[in-house]
Amino acid sequence: MTESQRAKVKKQRLRGYLPSQDGLRKLEEKRFLKGYSYETLANEAGLASDDQVKRLFHPHWGRKVQRETIEKIARVLDLTPTDIITQDEWSLPDKEPNVDSTKILLSDHSQDTSFAQQLRGALEAAEQAVFITEVQSSDKELNGYDCFLLLVSSHSADISDIVMKEIGRVRQLRDAQSDGKPVILLIHVGSPMSLPLNHVLHKELQGIPQWQWPQTNISTLVQEVLESLEAEPPVPMGNPDGWGQFLQNVSNLNLSRNWLLTYIGEDQLLKLGALVNDLINKGDRRIQSGYSYWGVGPVQMWDRACNDPTYHMRKNISEFPHYAKQLAHLVDKERYNFVSLGVGEGRKDRSIISDFFNKNRSAKPREDFLYIPVDMSLDMLRIAVEKIQETNPLPLHRCVAIQKDIETLNGMQEIAYIAQSLGAQKPILYGFIGNTIANVESPKQVLNNIVNAMKSDDLLLFEAQIIKASALESQQRQETLESVRREYLSDSFGRFAVSALLQNTDLTIAPTEKDNSYVVDVYLQQWEYGQVLQIDCFFENNTDRSLYMTLVNEQTVKLDEKERIRLYRSRKFTQPSLQNFVQASDLSILGEKHYLSEKGTGFMVMMLKRQN
Repeated sequence: MTESQRAKVKKQRLRGYLPSQDGLRKLEEKRFLKGYSYETLANEAGLASDDQVKRLFHPHWGRKVQRETIEKIARVLDLTPTDIITQDEWSLPDKEPNVDSTKILLSDHSQDTSFAQQLRGALEAAEQAVFITEVQSSDKELNGYDCFLLLVSSHSADISDIVMKEIGRVRQLRDAQSDGKPVILLIHVGSPMSLPLNHVLHKELQGIPQWQWPQTNISTLVQEVLESLEAEPPVPMGNPDGWGQFLQNVSNLNLSRNWLLTYIGEDQLLKLGALVNDLINKGDRRIQSGYSYWGVGPVQMWDRACNDPTYHMRKNISEFPHYAKQLAHLVDKERYNFVSLGVGEGRKDRSIISDFFNKNRSAKPREDFLYIPVDMSLDMLRIAVEKIQETNPLPLHRCVAIQKDIETLNGMQEIAYIAQSLGAQKPILYGFIGNTIANVESPKQVLNNIVNAMKSDDLLLFEAQIIKASALESQQRQETLESVRREYLSDSFGRFAVSALLQNTDLTIAPTEKDNSYVVDVYLQQWEYGQVLQIDCFFENNTDRSLYMTLVNEQTVKLDEKERIRLYRSRKFTQPSLQNFVQASDLSILGEKHYLSEKGTGFMVMMLKRQN
C-alpha cells in the first residue's frame, strides 16, 4: 500500500439525522396503529433491509439515518419529515463538511473476484475508501485501516493457517487502539455459515460479525458493514477486581427470592408487531412457538398442562431426571456453567443443577457456578426460576436470566457472548431440552445457530420427543396417529394452545362453540434425515358465520367459515432421524438415553459436542 493510499481521503458525506423525542413518539404511534414490524415497514418503504428503520426507532444508538430514507419511512407512515426531525435541523444542507472517509481493507480469500469487485463498488458508492488484497497482508499494510473485511469460502479451509494469522495480527492491532479499530468483519461467499471451514478456524472466528452471500444481498451487506463501523467499540467488563466487587455487592443485597437479575434483549413492541403480521396473513394465519408462552395467561396454562396426567409432558418431566443424570459424568462440575435455552417451567433445570453441578456431599454447586436461563417470555423465566429456587436457591448474582429469542443467529451469538463474559470464559453446558427443537419453525436452522455459538469445550444437553419406528408401519400407523392426536386434544393442553390467541385478540365465541373450534392434525412426514410425525393445532371457525377479532393495533380481522389459525406446532422424531439430524449439524454424540412408553412414544436425551 502506497503512502498516497494511506493518506486520509476527504469526502463530503450525506448528512444523517436523529428523530426528536416528539418525532419518535409519532413514529411509534403510527407504526403501532398500522401493525408494522420493522421488516414490514422497510418493505413498504422500499428499503433493502430493516437496519435503517431500526436506527430511526432507536436514536439512543447514536446511528444517524439519511434524508432519503427518512422521507420514504415518513411517506409510508403518513407523516412528513418534519414530524420526525425538527424543522431547524431538517433545513440544514444535506451534506456535511468534508470528513475523513472510512478506510476498508477487503481481504479476499474466497476465489470469487467478481463478488469482491461488486462489493467494493457498492461500498465506494456509499462513500467508503476500499482497497482489495488477495494475499497475506503485512503489519505495515494493516496499519491505518478502520475496517478489516474478510471474504472466505470453503476453499479457505486449505489456507486456514494464513487466515488465522491474519486475523490474529488484526486483533492485536485493534486491541492496542482505544477506538476499537480496525473492526473485523467476515462474509462467507457461497459457503453456508452453518458449515465451519474447519474446527480450528471456526473457533478463531468466534465473536466476529458474519454474513453470507448470496443469501444476503449486496445492498444489505453494505448497510450491515456501515452499521458495524458506526457502532461503539465493545466496552470491556472491567478489571477483575472491579467486576468481583460488583458481584460481591450484588450477593450482599438482602432481597426476597422473587428478585431476578435479567438482561432484556428483545424489543417487545417489535415482537408484538411480528405477531400481528402473522395473524393478519390470510391463508397462513399462525402464532409462532415463542408467542405460545408469551404472557401471564399462556404461562399459567402451560404450567397446568404440565401437571395434567392426560398430556404426555407430565410423564416426561417425571422421567427425565432418571435418564438425564446418567449423562452427568460427561460434565466436569468444577469447570462448567449452565445455560438453559428455552427454560420451560423449571423442574428439569432444577434436576440438572442438582445432578450435574452439585458438589459431592453438598446440596449446592461450587461457589462460582453460574446459571443462565434464557427465554423469550419474561413470565416463563420467572415461573421457572421460582421453581428452581424453591429447593436449592442460588445466590442472586449466580442466577442471571436473559430474555431473548433463541431462534435467530444474532440472538444466539449474543446469548453466548453474555454467558462467556459473565462466566469468566469457563466452558458452558447448554441445555436445549423439553422438545423445544420440535416446536420451532426451522429446527435445522435453530440447531445450527446453537452449534455456531458453541466453543470447542462447550457441551449441549439435547432432548426431543421420539416415536418408535415400528409404530409408524402401515399396520399400526393409524392407531399411532390417533393416539398422538388424543394427547394434544387433552383439555388442559387445548386451553394452553388457545390462550395466546385469546390474550392477544378480543375474539369472542360461545363456550359450546369454543370446544368445537380446537382442532388437531397429525401426519407423517418424510424429512431429509428420516421420518418425523408433525402435530399442528388450530383454531378453526366451525360456526355457521364469519367471526371478527380485533388485534392489539386495533385492526379488525375477519375469519371466514372453516378458516384456520395455527396455534401450535410440534414434532416427534424416530430415533434414527434424530441421530441423523444432530450428526448432520456438526455434532458428535457423547452419550444418549431414551424412554419409550407402551404406545411407542417417549423422549431421547443426548450429550453432544462440536465435531473436531
